[in-house]
Amino acid sequence: MTVGENSLSAGANGEKPSVLLSRTSTNQNTRNVLRSLVEQEMLAEFWTTFAWNSDSAWNRLLPLGLRAQLARRSYSEAPASRVKAVPWREVLRLCARGTLFENLLCSGERPFSVIGIGLDFDARVAQRLRELRPDLVYAYDGAALETFREARKLGITSVCELTSSYWPWARKLLAEEAEHNPDFANLLPSLADSPAYLECREEELRLADYVFVPSQHVLRTLAGVVPEEKIRVVPYGAPEVRPRTGFNLDFSRPLKVLFVGNLSQNKGISYLLDAMDMLGPRAELTLVGRKLSPNVRIDGACRRWKWFESLSNTQVLQLMQESDVFVLPSLSDGWGLVCTEALACGLPVIVTPNVGMSQIVRDTFDGFIVPIRRADAIADRLEVLYRDREKQAEMSRQAQATAAANTWQNYRTVWAQTLTDLEWQ
Repeated sequence: MTVGENSLSAGANGEKPSVLLSRTSTNQNTRNVLRSLVEQEMLAEFWTTFAWNSDSAWNRLLPLGLRAQLARRSYSEAPASRVKAVPWREVLRLCARGTLFENLLCSGERPFSVIGIGLDFDARVAQRLRELRPDLVYAYDGAALETFREARKLGITSVCELTSSYWPWARKLLAEEAEHNPDFANLLPSLADSPAYLECREEELRLADYVFVPSQHVLRTLAGVVPEEKIRVVPYGAPEVRPRTGFNLDFSRPLKVLFVGNLSQNKGISYLLDAMDMLGPRAELTLVGRKLSPNVRIDGACRRWKWFESLSNTQVLQLMQESDVFVLPSLSDGWGLVCTEALACGLPVIVTPNVGMSQIVRDTFDGFIVPIRRADAIADRLEVLYRDREKQAEMSRQAQATAAANTWQNYRTVWAQTLTDLEWQ
């Protein structure tokens, strides 16, 4: 679909719905959903756990570092009067991070864990649904069960966005991985979710009138589970292209490889490290992401290579412009937003077919698609880029062309039209 941003046509009901949007915490895809709802005058309210007003007097009194952290929870995309928050549990979780209380209060499904906060948040949104009575509620899996139950009672159309692979499919794959690669089994945290919590997520999908997914990969994992007529695929977008200042054409210099994401095995981290060992001095690695658990191999890699536990988005984008190639060899990733950021910065990407955004990658033109669990395939593609710097530069230009053809503006327009075309009550 290639309609213009302001040419949204009336949907199946001949008009646009009023929408309550709900998500505990947000990233670029949710922010663009929010912005799309505002642009198309469909936003009833947006609910989240914590929202900060960057224009408040308090904000000007805070240290610069804290101000930057809080800015991540500021929502300039929507009028402040329509942004609602349920903050206290999330504030406590953030305060406990890195302290002795983190495991006690915030691990697993405890009250101040991500799951526990989601359950409390969901109940509050369900209550608001009874008061507001929008035409449609749009929420994200894992924190929408009570909301969808209430929507069903009230005759409100419900949409669930599933941002990642269907969990039984992913759990099966990761259980196989734990056997295949036991040294990294402790870096597969999603295997710890309880049966009760997983059943809640199953019921969310059953109750949802429609399910939005970002990629053909996620759609494939839902085969035989959710009727295909209920599913809508709307691929995520890429940020604006950032001009590159130059290319690494000097053969005497190692290839600069970048990885951004949790240092977990579902991101394929062990296979990237094995590939780097195969390249030897011909490549150098920069890692950006949190360690999930103690692991001898990960700890050694963080000492050997450049490692940043956390960076701002601006800092990550700067690193991308200084790198030669971006690698995300995930076993399962619904989309991989960081990969589209890499494309916009002119980085060829090396991904697996189980990274959703691989559907926009043109193999050998703007990146490489390699099988999962294949360190040798990653090493082979890195070797190609190391030996042929002109190809690396051309793939960089093609990467930016791909990003320019898959913008967030496109996403907002297609998403809004898809939503409006639903048979909402």
